[in-house]
Amino acid sequence: MGNKKIAVIGLGMMGTPISALLLKAGYSVTGYDVVKKQMDDLVLQGMKPAASPKQAVKGADLVILSLANWKILQEVVAGKDGLLEGISKGQIVVDMSTSPPAETIIMAKTMAAKGVDWMDIPISGSSAQARVGNMVFMAGGKKSVFNKVKPVLEKIGKKTVYAGKHGDGAMLKLVVNLILYLNEAAAVEGLALGMKAGLDPTVMLDVITTGAASSDLIMARGMDMLAGRFAAKGQVSVAVKDMGLIIDRAKQLGVMLPVGGLYQQLLLQAQYRGWDQEDATAVLKIYEQWAGITRSGG
Repeated sequence: MGNKKIAVIGLGMMGTPISALLLKAGYSVTGYDVVKKQMDDLVLQGMKPAASPKQAVKGADLVILSLANWKILQEVVAGKDGLLEGISKGQIVVDMSTSPPAETIIMAKTMAAKGVDWMDIPISGSSAQARVGNMVFMAGGKKSVFNKVKPVLEKIGKKTVYAGKHGDGAMLKLVVNLILYLNEAAAVEGLALGMKAGLDPTVMLDVITTGAASSDLIMARGMDMLAGRFAAKGQVSVAVKDMGLIIDRAKQLGVMLPVGGLYQQLLLQAQYRGWDQEDATAVLKIYEQWAGITRSGG
């Protein structure tokens, strides 16, 4: 892009590492988050703090949104001191959140009427992967606008793909997340079975991660799962929200997701038990209770 001014709104588990990578790449970054501490930590790295989304987007060549859900995104866009009060014709807004495809298409049309280009460019990757730039970006929107933002994305991620029209990036993210959560379900069931049978955890994990059943998820979280550590890399609350979007979209398209629907119920049970801030793999604890597995020291 011609100028290097970027605004990032939403400095949570993904927005923070994205901002840090942009700063490291030499971009001028202005950031905003409702949690002041999130901004304070990045100010020490050179980020300019903003008092509102309205202030953050003024003068920015590219605006990046990384928000928890669509309701918050709508408030950031159209609420008091929101993005629409500060945005100007010709600016580009990139939504990196996991957002509903149908609503994303409507938002793109709303922004186009104001002369603003909206792109849905969600991320495949955990917060840990984001910190080291190991992210895949999937873009939906105008190809010409994609070509403008691609150089920025390539500096902070490992791969950037053009998915297609508005909403296609958001839809592809739902497909990716569905497969991710079903991989997670398979890992939970398999590990619970092996633990109940008394298999050596180290041997079991070694065979799984080096054989046909390996996956990025079990490589990254398998050891923690076996040790009963569920510090969030992808929170239960986020998984519940994402699975809700996936099931809703499947209903709109007339597609049955029987296995996905079942795993959604397990994630909801984890939420009901107060595990919202734990990693989604905490579902393993439900299986342990069903199987009567007692951890040493527990």
